[in-house]
Amino acid sequence: MAQLASLTAGDVRTVVQRFSELLEAHREVINRLNVYPVPDGDTGTNMSLTVASVVRELAEQPATATMGEVCKAIAHGSLMGARGNSGVILSQMLRGVAETLRDDEVVSPGTLAGALTHADRMARQAVVRPVEGTILTVARAAAEGAQDAVDLTSLARGARAASREALERTPELLPVLAQAGVVDAGGAGLCLLLDALCHVVAGDPLPTAPSLEGISVHAPEPAAHHDAVSDLRYEVMYFLEAPDGAVSGFKDLWTAIGDSIVVVGGDGLYNCHIHTDVAGSG
Repeated sequence: MAQLASLTAGDVRTVVQRFSELLEAHREVINRLNVYPVPDGDTGTNMSLTVASVVRELAEQPATATMGEVCKAIAHGSLMGARGNSGVILSQMLRGVAETLRDDEVVSPGTLAGALTHADRMARQAVVRPVEGTILTVARAAAEGAQDAVDLTSLARGARAASREALERTPELLPVLAQAGVVDAGGAGLCLLLDALCHVVAGDPLPTAPSLEGISVHAPEPAAHHDAVSDLRYEVMYFLEAPDGAVSGFKDLWTAIGDSIVVVGGDGLYNCHIHTDVAGSG
Protein backbone atom coordinates (compact mmCIF):
# COMPACT_ATOMS: atom_id res chain seq x y z
CA MET A 1 0.00 0.00 0.00
CA ALA A 2 1.34 3.43 -0.97
CA GLN A 3 1.82 5.94 1.81
CA LEU A 4 -0.48 8.96 1.65
CA ALA A 5 0.91 12.46 1.22
CA SER A 6 -2.35 14.08 2.34
CA LEU A 7 -5.84 13.16 3.55
CA THR A 8 -9.07 13.49 1.59
CA ALA A 9 -12.58 13.45 3.03
CA GLY A 10 -12.80 9.76 2.16
CA ASP A 11 -9.57 9.06 4.04
CA VAL A 12 -10.85 10.85 7.15
CA ARG A 13 -14.07 8.83 6.97
CA THR A 14 -12.03 5.61 6.74
CA VAL A 15 -9.90 6.56 9.76
CA VAL A 16 -13.07 6.99 11.82
CA GLN A 17 -14.49 3.69 10.59
CA ARG A 18 -11.27 1.80 11.44
CA PHE A 19 -11.18 3.53 14.85
CA SER A 20 -14.72 2.40 15.54
CA GLU A 21 -13.86 -1.18 14.59
CA LEU A 22 -10.81 -1.14 16.85
CA LEU A 23 -12.78 0.22 19.80
CA GLU A 24 -15.37 -2.51 19.41
CA ALA A 25 -12.69 -5.20 19.15
CA HIS A 26 -10.88 -3.86 22.24
CA ARG A 27 -14.03 -2.93 24.14
CA GLU A 28 -13.81 -5.57 26.86
CA VAL A 29 -10.06 -5.06 27.30
CA ILE A 30 -10.57 -1.34 27.85
CA ASN A 31 -13.48 -2.08 30.19
CA ARG A 32 -11.18 -4.30 32.24
CA LEU A 33 -8.65 -1.45 32.60
CA ASN A 34 -11.31 0.96 33.86
CA VAL A 35 -10.45 1.85 37.48
CA TYR A 36 -10.52 5.66 37.22
CA PRO A 37 -12.46 7.87 37.79
CA VAL A 38 -14.98 5.18 38.74
CA PRO A 39 -14.17 1.43 38.55
CA ASP A 40 -17.41 0.58 36.77
CA GLY A 41 -15.92 -1.26 33.78
CA ASP A 42 -17.62 0.69 31.01
CA THR A 43 -14.98 2.95 29.45
CA GLY A 44 -14.53 0.71 26.41
CA THR A 45 -18.27 0.44 25.90
CA ASN A 46 -18.76 4.20 26.23
CA MET A 47 -15.96 5.10 23.81
CA SER A 48 -17.19 2.51 21.33
CA LEU A 49 -20.76 3.83 21.48
CA THR A 50 -19.51 7.40 21.06
CA VAL A 51 -17.63 6.65 17.83
CA ALA A 52 -20.36 4.29 16.57
CA SER A 53 -22.67 7.32 16.63
CA VAL A 54 -20.24 9.13 14.32
CA VAL A 55 -20.08 6.15 11.95
CA ARG A 56 -23.88 6.05 11.73
CA GLU A 57 -23.99 9.73 10.83
CA LEU A 58 -21.24 9.31 8.24
CA ALA A 59 -23.17 6.39 6.71
CA GLU A 60 -26.00 8.79 5.85
CA GLN A 61 -23.70 10.80 3.59
CA PRO A 62 -22.87 9.97 -0.02
CA ALA A 63 -19.42 8.71 -0.94
CA THR A 64 -18.84 12.09 -2.58
CA ALA A 65 -19.33 14.05 0.67
CA THR A 66 -17.00 17.02 1.04
CA MET A 67 -14.53 17.49 3.88
CA GLY A 68 -16.87 20.02 5.43
CA GLU A 69 -19.77 17.54 5.36
CA VAL A 70 -17.64 14.74 6.81
CA CYS A 71 -16.37 17.00 9.58
CA LYS A 72 -19.88 18.22 10.39
CA ALA A 73 -20.98 14.60 10.80
CA ILE A 74 -17.99 13.84 13.04
CA ALA A 75 -18.66 16.84 15.28
CA HIS A 76 -22.42 16.34 15.51
CA GLY A 77 -22.36 12.55 15.73
CA SER A 78 -19.78 12.51 18.51
CA LEU A 79 -21.62 15.19 20.51
CA MET A 80 -24.98 13.45 20.28
CA GLY A 81 -23.58 9.97 20.89
CA ALA A 82 -21.06 10.72 23.66
CA ARG A 83 -21.27 8.33 26.61
CA GLY A 84 -19.49 8.42 29.96
CA ASN A 85 -16.53 10.49 31.09
CA SER A 86 -14.02 9.26 28.48
CA GLY A 87 -16.60 9.22 25.70
CA VAL A 88 -17.52 12.84 26.34
CA ILE A 89 -13.87 13.90 26.39
CA LEU A 90 -13.24 11.91 23.20
CA SER A 91 -16.19 13.62 21.53
CA GLN A 92 -14.62 17.00 22.26
CA MET A 93 -11.31 15.85 20.76
CA LEU A 94 -13.08 14.69 17.62
CA ARG A 95 -14.86 18.02 17.48
CA GLY A 96 -11.51 19.79 17.72
CA VAL A 97 -10.11 17.74 14.85
CA ALA A 98 -13.22 18.39 12.75
CA GLU A 99 -13.10 22.15 13.37
CA THR A 100 -9.53 22.26 12.05
CA LEU A 101 -9.98 20.05 9.00
CA ARG A 102 -13.37 21.22 7.73
CA ASP A 103 -12.14 24.06 5.50
CA ASP A 104 -9.58 22.03 3.49
CA GLU A 105 -10.58 19.41 0.94
CA VAL A 106 -7.03 18.03 1.11
CA VAL A 107 -5.38 17.92 4.53
CA SER A 108 -1.64 18.50 4.73
CA PRO A 109 0.64 17.25 7.53
CA GLY A 110 0.77 20.73 9.02
CA THR A 111 -3.01 20.99 9.15
CA LEU A 112 -3.36 17.55 10.74
CA ALA A 113 -0.74 18.41 13.37
CA GLY A 114 -2.71 21.56 14.09
CA ALA A 115 -5.88 19.50 14.41
CA LEU A 116 -4.34 17.26 17.09
CA THR A 117 -3.14 20.33 18.98
CA HIS A 118 -6.57 21.94 18.80
CA ALA A 119 -8.20 18.68 19.95
CA ASP A 120 -5.87 18.54 22.96
CA ARG A 121 -6.62 22.17 23.86
CA MET A 122 -10.39 21.76 23.54
CA ALA A 123 -10.43 18.60 25.66
CA ARG A 124 -8.60 20.30 28.51
CA GLN A 125 -10.93 23.29 28.34
CA ALA A 126 -13.93 20.96 28.61
CA VAL A 127 -12.74 19.24 31.80
CA VAL A 128 -13.32 21.34 34.90
CA ARG A 129 -10.52 19.69 36.91
CA PRO A 130 -8.00 18.16 34.47
CA VAL A 131 -6.10 15.18 35.92
CA GLU A 132 -2.80 13.91 34.53
CA GLY A 133 -2.41 10.20 33.98
CA THR A 134 -5.66 10.10 32.01
CA ILE A 135 -6.78 10.38 28.39
CA LEU A 136 -5.77 14.06 28.58
CA THR A 137 -2.12 13.13 29.11
CA VAL A 138 -2.21 10.79 26.12
CA ALA A 139 -3.88 13.43 23.94
CA ARG A 140 -1.24 16.01 24.83
CA ALA A 141 1.55 13.54 23.99
CA ALA A 142 -0.03 12.67 20.63
CA ALA A 143 -0.24 16.35 19.71
CA GLU A 144 3.38 16.93 20.70
CA GLY A 145 4.53 13.80 18.85
CA ALA A 146 2.96 15.08 15.63
CA GLN A 147 4.89 18.34 15.58
CA ASP A 148 7.69 19.01 13.11
CA ALA A 149 6.91 15.94 11.00
CA VAL A 150 8.23 16.06 7.44
CA ASP A 151 5.38 14.05 5.97
CA LEU A 152 2.07 12.42 6.88
CA THR A 153 3.58 9.03 7.70
CA SER A 154 6.14 10.42 10.13
CA LEU A 155 3.42 12.56 11.69
CA ALA A 156 1.05 9.62 12.24
CA ARG A 157 3.77 7.33 13.53
CA GLY A 158 5.25 10.06 15.72
CA ALA A 159 1.87 10.75 17.30
CA ARG A 160 1.26 7.03 17.80
CA ALA A 161 4.65 6.42 19.42
CA ALA A 162 4.26 9.41 21.73
CA SER A 163 0.75 8.37 22.74
CA ARG A 164 1.86 4.83 23.55
CA GLU A 165 4.78 6.09 25.63
CA ALA A 166 2.46 8.44 27.51
CA LEU A 167 -0.01 5.61 28.12
CA GLU A 168 2.71 3.48 29.69
CA ARG A 169 3.56 6.39 32.02
CA THR A 170 0.00 6.95 33.25
CA PRO A 171 0.47 4.78 36.38
CA GLU A 172 3.37 7.03 37.39
CA LEU A 173 1.03 10.03 37.34
CA LEU A 174 -2.12 8.53 38.87
CA PRO A 175 -1.61 6.40 42.00
CA VAL A 176 -4.89 4.51 41.65
CA LEU A 177 -3.63 3.10 38.32
CA ALA A 178 -0.32 2.06 39.86
CA GLN A 179 -2.08 0.29 42.69
CA ALA A 180 -4.41 -1.52 40.29
CA GLY A 181 -1.48 -2.43 38.02
CA VAL A 182 -3.06 -1.01 34.85
CA VAL A 183 -2.72 1.88 32.43
CA ASP A 184 -5.49 4.42 31.93
CA ALA A 185 -8.49 2.96 30.10
CA GLY A 186 -9.46 6.14 28.26
CA GLY A 187 -5.88 6.69 27.17
CA ALA A 188 -5.73 3.12 25.86
CA GLY A 189 -8.83 3.80 23.80
CA LEU A 190 -7.43 7.01 22.37
CA CYS A 191 -4.24 5.24 21.25
CA LEU A 192 -6.42 3.18 18.91
CA LEU A 193 -7.27 6.37 17.00
CA LEU A 194 -3.58 6.79 16.18
CA ASP A 195 -3.39 3.12 15.19
CA ALA A 196 -6.27 3.70 12.77
CA LEU A 197 -4.55 6.79 11.38
CA CYS A 198 -1.28 4.91 10.80
CA HIS A 199 -3.19 2.12 9.07
CA VAL A 200 -4.88 4.49 6.62
CA VAL A 201 -1.85 6.71 6.04
CA ALA A 202 0.95 4.15 5.89
CA GLY A 203 -0.70 0.74 5.70
CA ASP A 204 0.51 -0.27 9.17
CA PRO A 205 -1.28 -3.35 10.53
CA LEU A 206 -4.10 -2.82 12.98
CA PRO A 207 -3.46 -4.11 16.52
CA THR A 208 -5.31 -7.15 17.81
CA ALA A 209 -6.88 -7.08 21.24
CA PRO A 210 -4.89 -8.90 23.95
CA SER A 211 -6.45 -11.74 25.87
CA LEU A 212 -8.58 -10.72 28.84
CA GLU A 213 -6.96 -13.51 30.83
CA GLY A 214 -3.63 -11.72 30.53
CA ILE A 215 -4.93 -8.55 32.23
CA SER A 216 -4.71 -8.65 36.01
CA VAL A 217 -6.34 -5.81 37.93
CA HIS A 218 -5.73 -5.36 41.65
CA ALA A 219 -8.71 -3.85 43.45
CA PRO A 220 -7.76 -0.35 44.64
CA GLU A 221 -8.09 0.54 48.29
CA PRO A 222 -10.42 3.44 49.24
CA ALA A 223 -7.45 5.60 50.24
CA ALA A 224 -6.13 5.47 46.68
CA HIS A 225 -9.14 7.21 45.15
CA HIS A 226 -8.30 10.62 43.71
CA ASP A 227 -10.43 13.30 45.42
CA ALA A 228 -12.89 10.58 46.45
CA VAL A 229 -14.40 10.57 42.95
CA SER A 230 -15.25 6.88 43.19
CA ASP A 231 -17.31 7.53 46.33
CA LEU A 232 -19.83 9.65 44.41
CA ARG A 233 -22.92 7.57 43.75
CA TYR A 234 -24.42 8.80 40.48
CA GLU A 235 -23.11 9.38 36.97
CA VAL A 236 -25.37 12.01 35.41
CA MET A 237 -25.45 13.09 31.77
CA TYR A 238 -27.81 15.32 29.85
CA PHE A 239 -28.00 17.75 26.95
CA LEU A 240 -28.15 21.44 27.77
CA GLU A 241 -29.41 24.17 25.47
CA ALA A 242 -27.82 27.40 26.67
CA PRO A 243 -26.07 30.50 25.34
CA ASP A 244 -22.37 29.83 24.93
CA GLY A 245 -21.54 32.68 27.30
CA ALA A 246 -23.49 31.04 30.14
CA VAL A 247 -21.57 27.75 30.15
CA SER A 248 -18.66 28.97 32.27
CA GLY A 249 -21.05 29.93 35.07
CA PHE A 250 -22.84 26.60 34.72
CA LYS A 251 -19.54 24.76 35.24
CA ASP A 252 -18.84 26.83 38.35
CA LEU A 253 -22.21 25.85 39.82
CA TRP A 254 -21.60 22.18 39.13
CA THR A 255 -18.27 22.16 40.99
CA ALA A 256 -20.24 22.51 44.23
CA ILE A 257 -22.15 19.27 43.73
CA GLY A 258 -19.73 16.80 42.17
CA ASP A 259 -16.59 15.90 40.26
CA SER A 260 -15.44 14.40 36.97
CA ILE A 261 -17.20 17.33 35.32
CA VAL A 262 -16.97 17.54 31.53
CA VAL A 263 -19.04 19.92 29.41
CA VAL A 264 -18.58 19.69 25.65
CA GLY A 265 -20.23 21.18 22.60
CA GLY A 266 -20.93 24.66 21.32
CA ASP A 267 -23.31 26.82 19.31
CA GLY A 268 -25.96 26.59 22.02
CA LEU A 269 -25.96 22.79 22.56
CA TYR A 270 -23.84 21.01 25.18
CA ASN A 271 -23.38 17.44 26.40
CA CYS A 272 -22.83 17.58 30.19
CA HIS A 273 -21.30 14.89 32.44
CA ILE A 274 -20.82 14.75 36.23
CA HIS A 275 -20.33 12.30 39.10
CA THR A 276 -22.42 13.42 42.08
CA ASP A 277 -24.40 12.40 45.14
CA VAL A 278 -27.28 14.72 44.26
CA ALA A 279 -28.63 13.52 40.94
CA GLY A 280 -31.59 15.89 41.00
CA SER A 281 -29.49 19.03 41.08
CA GLY A 282 -28.02 21.10 38.27
